[in-house]
Amino acid sequence: MMADPHSQRVSARAIEEDERARERGRVQMFNATRPDGLDGWTIALEQYELLVEVILGTIDAFAADDGSVPLQLIVQEAQKALAGHPAFPGGRLTNYVRFTKVDLEARGRLERIPKSSPQRVRRTTDSSTN
Repeated sequence: MMADPHSQRVSARAIEEDERARERGRVQMFNATRPDGLDGWTIALEQYELLVEVILGTIDAFAADDGSVPLQLIVQEAQKALAGHPAFPGGRLTNYVRFTKVDLEARGRLERIPKSSPQRVRRTTDSSTN
């Protein structure tokens, strides 16, 4: 069985870019399907931390027996939790959640459930260390 391309580890260059971005209060967004794992943009550290907290918290709160939740549930919970937050003045969080989910897959913290439709995700077994 072929490994999920979204869960491939990113390059050392990507890690270095992220370290530099964090020095500026930003996070380099990863995408394991892109060259070097770099998606080509950054997000404010505050936004990233809020999104990660909601994504992982939603998985922990609503996980099925296999540890997974539908991606749409994560989007809905993020919308409820963060729509009025000053870090998200536009109030629309769908793309923020989806891009952060892809980033967490590339960092080895989340994985997609193969062949799930609609898409489901869960924490990886080593996600507590990342």
